[in-house]
Amino acid sequence: MDNLIKNIIEMMKIKSISGNLTEINMVFDLIEKLYVKQGVIIHRYNFENASPVMLLSNCDDLNFDVITIGHIDVVPAKDNMFNPRIEDNKIYGRGSLDMKASVAVCLETLLYTLGKNIKFGVLITSDEETSSGGMKALQKENKINAKIVLDTDSGDLTHLTEKYKHPVSISITAKGENAHSSQPWNGVNAVNNLINCINELEQLFPRFEKGTPPQNTWVDTMVVTAINSPATYNVVPAEAVARVNFRLTETTPLEKLKNILETVTVKNNCSYEILLSSCGVYMNADNPYIKQYLSVAETIINSKIEISTSCGATDSRMFADKDAVIIMHSINGKDLHGDNEYAEIDSIFALRDIQKAFIDSLL
Repeated sequence: MDNLIKNIIEMMKIKSISGNLTEINMVFDLIEKLYVKQGVIIHRYNFENASPVMLLSNCDDLNFDVITIGHIDVVPAKDNMFNPRIEDNKIYGRGSLDMKASVAVCLETLLYTLGKNIKFGVLITSDEETSSGGMKALQKENKINAKIVLDTDSGDLTHLTEKYKHPVSISITAKGENAHSSQPWNGVNAVNNLINCINELEQLFPRFEKGTPPQNTWVDTMVVTAINSPATYNVVPAEAVARVNFRLTETTPLEKLKNILETVTVKNNCSYEILLSSCGVYMNADNPYIKQYLSVAETIINSKIEISTSCGATDSRMFADKDAVIIMHSINGKDLHGDNEYAEIDSIFALRDIQKAFIDSLL
């Protein structure tokens, strides 16, 4: 069995579920054991309120020509999914597609760069499936920079992801006046104020339901994820709170959203608070480095690679504000987070060959 596949399987056997620091560190220990003897430089970053991050590189400099980014935490699964198996040239099990196989590919590429005139690093996080707290903590330190970022948590072998949306989560608090529910005319219902506020926002960010997607999914979206009022059953509520999640394209910067929220919430006797906001990743497939990567990749797989967008978010956003070129391309597989998650072995080898050839094209 190829060493790359062996290493993937060994990593997959460890139940590195997000938040399970013992197993997360076991994966990092395994990686260190496999690669420290190869002459790789290893840094482990530990944070007080976030999961650890590992950086492996071929140099002491933290200003890289190329860095890859991935994660070794996984979502929960049945015990048998941590006993990986190979069937029909596929690796089945938790973490095969998302994303220990891709991390192992990047580590193989790192070995390939040893002794070459290129500063290369592999950045591995361990809480991408939950808070991405480790990446946020590392970002605050602002130590690591790169010209090119290979994000192998995005796209697949025949699709390169060009853009990721900007996630913003907020709370909206509505105010009213208490009264007995038998005499609603004596009170001001905060829930009604909240509903009116949400309805007005949905005029600007239309609601999409199951079976009625937009023709083009690269649009701003808004989803109400929770509504709560602390009042008892027979009281007109004086307060109500909603949680709302936005996914923004580059046409709606954060300041524009803030202006909209300020206008709509004040009008409806509400206020808002931003709970979470990172940034989007908005690349252009006409960028020279992306075109160079596409040329290399299409030659190796002997197929056209389509350009796509994603409604989700990615840890590579850490580099989006640093003028890095982020290339989002990965392996093939199916049933992400499902009971039959798998990665196609041929695509694992193809991504390895693409990364190595891309490195050579940069020298």
